[in-house]
Amino acid sequence: MIRFLSGERSLLVGIVALAAFFRFYRLDQLPPGFQFDQAFYVFDAIRLLQGEFHIFFAAPGGTEPLYVYLAMVGVSIFGDNAFGLKLTSAVIGVLTIPLIYGFARTVFQSARIGLLAAFFTAISIWHIFYGRYGERITLSILLAVLLFWFFWRALSPSPALRGRAGVGVGVWRDFVLTGLFLTLGVYTNLAGRVLPLALLLITAYMMWSDRPNAQFYFKGLIIVALTAMIIFLPLGIYFVYHPDQFISHAAQVSIFVPHANEQGDVPTALVRNTLRLLGMFFVQGDDGMIRNVPGRPVFDPLLGILFIAGAFAWLAALVSPRATAVDRKRAVFLAAWLFSVMLLSLITDDAPNFDRLQPGIPPVMIIPAWGAAAIWDRLRAPVARRAAGLAFGVIAVLSTGLGYRDYFVVLGNDPGLYYAYNVDKVEISDWLNRNAQKSHIFLAPVAQQVGTISLLTRNAPLKSFESRDTIVLPSRAAGKDALFVFPSEQERKAQTMAARLGALGAVEQLTGSNGGSLIFVYRVPARNLPDPQDPLAALATGGAFVQPQTIRRANWVDRIELLGGTISPEGPGGRNVTVGLFLRALQSLSEDYTFSVKVRDQQDRVWGQEDKWPGNNSYATTQWSAGDLMVEKFYPGLSACAPAGKYTVSVETYNPKTMEVLPLSQGDAFLGSFAAGASEGNRPEDLEPEQRLETKVADLLRLTGFTLSPDSARAGEKVTLSLFWRGVGAGSTEQVVVRLGDSRLVEDVVKLPGEGRGLCSFYDLTVPANLSAGKTALWVNDSKIAEVQVTK
Repeated sequence: MIRFLSGERSLLVGIVALAAFFRFYRLDQLPPGFQFDQAFYVFDAIRLLQGEFHIFFAAPGGTEPLYVYLAMVGVSIFGDNAFGLKLTSAVIGVLTIPLIYGFARTVFQSARIGLLAAFFTAISIWHIFYGRYGERITLSILLAVLLFWFFWRALSPSPALRGRAGVGVGVWRDFVLTGLFLTLGVYTNLAGRVLPLALLLITAYMMWSDRPNAQFYFKGLIIVALTAMIIFLPLGIYFVYHPDQFISHAAQVSIFVPHANEQGDVPTALVRNTLRLLGMFFVQGDDGMIRNVPGRPVFDPLLGILFIAGAFAWLAALVSPRATAVDRKRAVFLAAWLFSVMLLSLITDDAPNFDRLQPGIPPVMIIPAWGAAAIWDRLRAPVARRAAGLAFGVIAVLSTGLGYRDYFVVLGNDPGLYYAYNVDKVEISDWLNRNAQKSHIFLAPVAQQVGTISLLTRNAPLKSFESRDTIVLPSRAAGKDALFVFPSEQERKAQTMAARLGALGAVEQLTGSNGGSLIFVYRVPARNLPDPQDPLAALATGGAFVQPQTIRRANWVDRIELLGGTISPEGPGGRNVTVGLFLRALQSLSEDYTFSVKVRDQQDRVWGQEDKWPGNNSYATTQWSAGDLMVEKFYPGLSACAPAGKYTVSVETYNPKTMEVLPLSQGDAFLGSFAAGASEGNRPEDLEPEQRLETKVADLLRLTGFTLSPDSARAGEKVTLSLFWRGVGAGSTEQVVVRLGDSRLVEDVVKLPGEGRGLCSFYDLTVPANLSAGKTALWVNDSKIAEVQVTK
């Protein structure tokens, strides 16, 4: 054992032990909480444990499968928390250290560079951070090392450069293994898709620099490609049938696609990202708290010096005429690897994004190791080497200490961790689980949709609805209070709920362990909830939102009951109509029904309509419980062409899958009536004529289109005509005459709408009985706008 651990191996074991310390120490505490990305990974792992196997996890943002399958073991042992994920990533992170050592040692034929690269990775905050986080990108680093290691071996058939491996069939095997690990990277993370570019660049260089063996390199690349294609086939087939899953995330972050973080100025974005990427090494790193100790560069100032030295050694190997072919090949390998990874961050937003750059960690850590080795090799005098060894020892100790301080002290005590890692969401989930059995809990959708809360409360009897136009009050029969829960950022919604429900309940504010606001809870005691015998009586002490204007009972086959309603004409002419429905569930429902509120004129024509589920489509009827009372606002505003007059409002419910209307077994669904004035103007985009025109019919008035229904006419029968106007001089009037042939059908005065507005005039017409059959001109003032086919 002592013999085995002597020299180089002892140092490697010590480095791996140091890496293990940085990745396992206080792993249960830091990072804290249960970040929503971690929660979605656990959700996916739970599905796997339940036998739901997937080649790609589409929700929420698309996740490649390999890491989830590995994390399944940790989740099965530690349950629905972050620790199983964090442990999985920590183990992967530690295993990566000896692989980086092996790769660097093989490529440089130097134990010194291999050990230094492994050491720098072991103490790298960049690598430590993700090794403790529980993210799939950590696996990409390990796979990238194996990918480039086997590719190096395949392109270096000399036994001296291949370590102990032989030549011959082993070379082709290494190409196959290169294809394997390339594809496993694609099965792990989006970043794996850029690594084929590195292989292409390396192969192109080898074919150019070693022309006699160009065919060998090309064949090797073909073997890599064929292997990758075969292994990628299952995932590729999935992407063929779901192309949106292949491109959606890439499009969301690309600088070439305008979005919230990018305005489409590609040249500016490229310059900005280039400067940020160059500065990330020892000036300014990633600011995201879930991706880095905010702002910390990759290297501290001490290691930054070695990185600069390594960069010079690297550049010298690339361009110096004194560099050997092997030196240049090493430099090209690292350059192609690092370039392909940095290209991904260059063309996406939020650079330098340390997540997307993770597969570039190995070459980045090899560069300062190369620099340290280059400095050492230049020192010949024993005194100089002793001084350099002492200096490096000091750098190693100080850099290790700085790494410990930055992660475990600076980051560990940063109050921002509480929110960045969703500690607040864990505390909300704990509170919800404690109260869910003894209360009716309705959780705001913005909180219910957070992965952490959704996972941790998945077994709790919670409900959720969007409260903008909705109130849901459960029956008092169960003897439980009703709690309406809003996250701290939705305090206004909680206060709106309080105003709507008035004296029925009160708002409570809960604080988190950090002393900050956690949630707002509007509590309605059980005694104030609807009585099953007289459900509307409980609303008497509530606000105006829950007061019905009319009590009107109707019953849809003993499933849903209409209790009453409100009709509120608003805006100019009373044309913007708000309708309130008071509904009660008579039983639990197995089908999702849609409610349709319609506004009709005296000829039973529909001029306004809104169809939706309660809760603005967030509280489907399958979520209802028997006794639930729903107050829902609908907005079936009158269309642009609706004439002035009296209108009635009614409601029906139907199954949107079958379009079957649910019949009424008791009462009717007539809610009431109202009078509306003429329209004073509309937005041009709300005016939709069947026939578009641009005809001047008066000095200040243009006809922009018309709709004739039906478009052919029978003499003596009725038709309808809608004329669409645009004019100047708001408030002015113009005389309009409509003729069919020589018969005058309409004489009207049109009041011009305001600037930038349009107008629709609607007319019920009767085709003159004495008109001859055939095509007859339709005139507006002196402008012929169409020919109408008249029949007898």
